[in-house]
Amino acid sequence: MNTDPDVVRALFASHYFLLAFLSSLGTLQIAVANAGTRGLWMTPHAGMTRLLGIALVITAIAVFFLQPLWVGGPWAAGSVEADSLLRDWGTASWDEIAGARNVNDIHGGLDGVKQAFWFSIAAISAFLVSAIAGTVTMNVIAFTEEQAGKTSSLDESGGLEGLVHRSYLSNLLISFRNFKSEIVEVWRSGIRNSDKWSLIRLVFSSSSK
Repeated sequence: MNTDPDVVRALFASHYFLLAFLSSLGTLQIAVANAGTRGLWMTPHAGMTRLLGIALVITAIAVFFLQPLWVGGPWAAGSVEADSLLRDWGTASWDEIAGARNVNDIHGGLDGVKQAFWFSIAAISAFLVSAIAGTVTMNVIAFTEEQAGKTSSLDESGGLEGLVHRSYLSNLLISFRNFKSEIVEVWRSGIRNSDKWSLIRLVFSSSSK
């Protein structure tokens, strides 16, 4: 290959990040639409959110595998079937799409560690986008319900249940408040339960009998 592997790797990383981000965002939207978790919806309607998620997943796959048609890279005509080291820089044809992404990680492709890193960053970014968009969506839903004369829920439950009625940021504050109020009792009950099975208690209780 007549190109610096670091240049190829940077190109691959950007393409893979886009694939992972869009597919993660789409999968998340499908999941939260089916679960009714409105605090992470990107649209005010479940059906529309589900369709958006499906469209994002399809777009992610299509763009990733079709990009070599218009983006120059180590998949130029006549080089796709060759060894990674011998490839030229350029765009691919339709006949070469199947092998366009087959680049050795030594010569610029992504190895497993780098894929895991970029996927994690993409998944976190997709969640953050959903959380921010969900805040706008919940405001739209609240305004629509107010116009329709519906009263907002005063449910103080946190976690995933709270996301049905609130945005992620609002729900995070309530969840943290509930955690602080409940953690002491949870800790005490856990200690009491574990103490029932302590070796010392079991030995003394059996000897007293």
